[in-house]
Order: sequence, then structure tokens, then C-alpha cells
Amino acid sequence: MKRTIPVWQLKDNISGVRIEMINNTFISSFIESISKLHRNDHFVCLFLTRGQAKLLIDFKKIEVTQTKLAFLFPGQIQRAISFDSDSQGWLLFVDNKIIDEHVRLTIEDASFSEPVLSLSSTDFEWYQRYFQLLFTTYNDCTLRSFHKAAVDSLIRPGIYKIAASFQATAEYFSKQHSRGKSELTKKYKRLVRKHYHDLKKTSEYAELMNYSTTYLSDTIKAVTGFKATYFIQQEILRESQRLLCYTDLTIKEISIEMGYDDPKYFNRIFSKLAKISPGQFRKDFKAFGKQAE
Repeated sequence: MKRTIPVWQLKDNISGVRIEMINNTFISSFIESISKLHRNDHFVCLFLTRGQAKLLIDFKKIEVTQTKLAFLFPGQIQRAISFDSDSQGWLLFVDNKIIDEHVRLTIEDASFSEPVLSLSSTDFEWYQRYFQLLFTTYNDCTLRSFHKAAVDSLIRPGIYKIAASFQATAEYFSKQHSRGKSELTKKYKRLVRKHYHDLKKTSEYAELMNYSTTYLSDTIKAVTGFKATYFIQQEILRESQRLLCYTDLTIKEISIEMGYDDPKYFNRIFSKLAKISPGQFRKDFKAFGKQAE
């Protein structure tokens, strides 16, 4: 590969945690670096108490305001598009070893289309107090030998609160459905994330899960509002975009990597999903990269 996306590592942290206060000084100092496309080897949480941020996460634009909280996963391609100059809040960086499997899956299940939480006024106040306490503790050198233990004990309540908030959001949108159908939907989406390279049809997942294709399709549509094929297609699109942008694999090689023996068919699938051909997508991205240098 001639071009690779930089992977930012979590360094100079306490117990696998780092927290930064967002203010005009932070924005002025770091906006240039965080505006460059990168991946993280850790989780990132963005919480604003004032202002607005626009981010690009896996080629999708998202907005974060003081009514929202963003939670980003390791490996996602991301960059900051802009921060309001008067923005205030916190950026929390957490080592992936701290996030247990149950928490990760809970958030993934609830944040498929957008990794952002909408906060109630009560939740906003809770997070505001929490991040202030964590930030103060993180920077409290008087804790001496108890410093690491104090930060470690504080990080978990926040992570669990975030997971619970995502879970509550998912349950709100699926509360009209039975627990069985909601669990089936979770299982389906997890299987898609694992097998999308090899299994491209809803019927293949239905067979794997011992359900009829009709029942699985109807359940996914009822619970999520999307067709079952939507989730397969989104995984294919996202990974194809990554390979087009950050490798020198030919489109034929990418087609094979994504499980398509026929490059022409892959081209049609990608073009339908992205509204642009794979070749043009790569060309546009490289042109954007030169402009940003």
C-alpha cells in the first residue's frame, strides 16, 4: 500500500483514559490535526455543553450539539470538519480493553446508522457533572499513588451510563415489538457484521438462524424500519469505501475481497448504494486529499 490512513494511539494516559476540555484554546491548538483523516485504536466520546461540531465518520457527516453525545469506535475513519469557536465540553479517550464485550455490542446494536445519542435535559445535566468530576480527578495530582485507581473507578460509571442510554434509545424505538423480535434483530445485525463478506442474501442468514426468509425479513423491517438487505449493503459499502480510499488494490481485487467474483456486478452494487462508481469515488477522494495537504 502506498497510502495508509494513520492510526492514532492512546498515549500518556492514566488507566487507559485521557480526557481533554474543549474550549477556544483546545480548538485553536488541535483543529488542524483532528481535521486530518485518521483512525483511532481506542474509543472516543465527544460531549459538548456549548456550540456545535461537525464530524465525518466512515464517510458520513454527523453533527454534535449540546443536546447530543457522540461515541466513536476503534477503526472508524474519522475527521473533524468544524468546531464552533465558542464550543465547550470534553473529549474522552478510552482504551478498548476497558470496554467490555457487552457494552460494545449494546452500543453497536443501538447506533448502527449514527453513533450519536440525543440527550434529555436530565441526562445532559448528569453527563455535565460526570465529565467535570472525571476531568478534575484526572488532573488532580494531589491523589499521588491513588491517582490511577481514582480515575479507573470513575471511568466505568460513565461508560455504563452511555451504554444504558444507547440501550434505552433502542428500546424506545422497538418497544412496540416483542422481546423475542428485538433479540432476533440484534442477533441478525451481529451476524451481518461478522459474515457480510461471505453471506450476501437474507435467505442465507435466515437459514443460519433457523427462520424462514419471510419471517426474518418481516421482523427486521418491523423493528428497524429498514429492509434486512439494508444492513448487509451498508457493511459492504463502508468496507468498500475504506479499501478504495486507503489501499492501492484494484477495483477487481476489492471486488474479490468483498466476496464478488464479478467486478462488473460489484461495480453496479457499489454505484447503486453510493450513487457514484467505485472509480469515481476513489478519484474524488484522492483529489480531496491533495487539496487538504
